[in-house]
Amino acid sequence: MKKYLLHFLFVLIVAGDLLGEFTRIPFVDYIFKPLIMVWIGGYFMFFKSGIDKQVVKMATLGFLFSWFGDLFMMFSGRFLFFVLGIASFLVAQLFYSFLFLRTINISGKRPFLKKRPVWLTVYIAYGLIVYIVLFPHLGMVLKAAILFYLVAILTMSAMALNRYGNGHPHSFSLVFAGSLLFVCSDTMIAVNRFIFPLPYEGLLIMSSYIAAQYLIMRGILKQYE
Repeated sequence: MKKYLLHFLFVLIVAGDLLGEFTRIPFVDYIFKPLIMVWIGGYFMFFKSGIDKQVVKMATLGFLFSWFGDLFMMFSGRFLFFVLGIASFLVAQLFYSFLFLRTINISGKRPFLKKRPVWLTVYIAYGLIVYIVLFPHLGMVLKAAILFYLVAILTMSAMALNRYGNGHPHSFSLVFAGSLLFVCSDTMIAVNRFIFPLPYEGLLIMSSYIAAQYLIMRGILKQYE
């Protein structure tokens, strides 16, 4: 019953945020967007019993810096806040990467990418294509910031793939799907800001971002249920 009630609250928060994105009413967005990661982090802490302490620590820090990123991105019209948002999410991606590696180490099994390193070429190719497309549209500061962030988020998704065969298969599916949605969400942000405006960009970006964070959190919990 507690899970159903908590998820009902989450649905209300998500609906409020997406309504703010659709109507483009900043006041609504300012109310609901900060609550997304608060709920995800709070839900994780509520059901973290029995989970490795390092896993809990890295997951919590990933959620925390994602929350910082959300706050800064609410004011991303100002260049400084946009850069601070990128920096916050970059740190979050690093914590997620270490989190996924920790779950692999605990399993004691061989990481998937050590057995199938060819899959790294997919991430390298995707990163190069995105960066080459964005490069002419970026200033000097953003050329470096976007490069570092691309490396960080693709590393995060690669580490999620690296968990294949190293624990609960449902946990892997949730986390890996979340990592791909995270990459899609951030790619849409870059395209919308620097190349051309996307239709319903707020709904597309936030729905994929929220799903990404939720799936990562639920996947980590599933590993230890």
